[in-house]
Amino acid sequence: MKKVLVVVVILLLAVGAYLGRHTLKTMFMGSSQSPTPMITQAVATPTSSPSASNIYMSKTDPRKGAYLTDFQGMTVYVFDKDTAGVSTCYNACAKLWPPYTSGATAQSTLPANITVITRTDGTKQFAWKGMPLYYYSSDVKSGDVLGDGVGGVWHIVKP
Repeated sequence: MKKVLVVVVILLLAVGAYLGRHTLKTMFMGSSQSPTPMITQAVATPTSSPSASNIYMSKTDPRKGAYLTDFQGMTVYVFDKDTAGVSTCYNACAKLWPPYTSGATAQSTLPANITVITRTDGTKQFAWKGMPLYYYSSDVKSGDVLGDGVGGVWHIVKP
């Protein structure tokens, strides 16, 4: 009886290890199956600061669909009052909607659709298809999308 119990425990541990590894692989490498809610697919392995190959990731939310985040999983937004290459969010606006500037430099190699713009204060800011990218100060953790639709002019970025 003890031998059967030991075998069952070993089998359960092996299955658990396999499922855990398969889940992690799906989360970080994607799957050929239809997307699962809140799966993250990184452009490259996130590090402590962005590089040309890991500036953004794509997440999927069951209600919002696919959207972009920074390299740490924080949602990024665009502002309808901006124009391609030009940010209009400064002062109080930039406190509520901080620009995505971390690691933004004039790089020669950037992922498709990512550019770097220069703000009026001289800082560099990432842009998606020319539109400046921002965070929402009320988003406190990865996966928060509280800024989507605020004032009818702030939107998550759809890949």
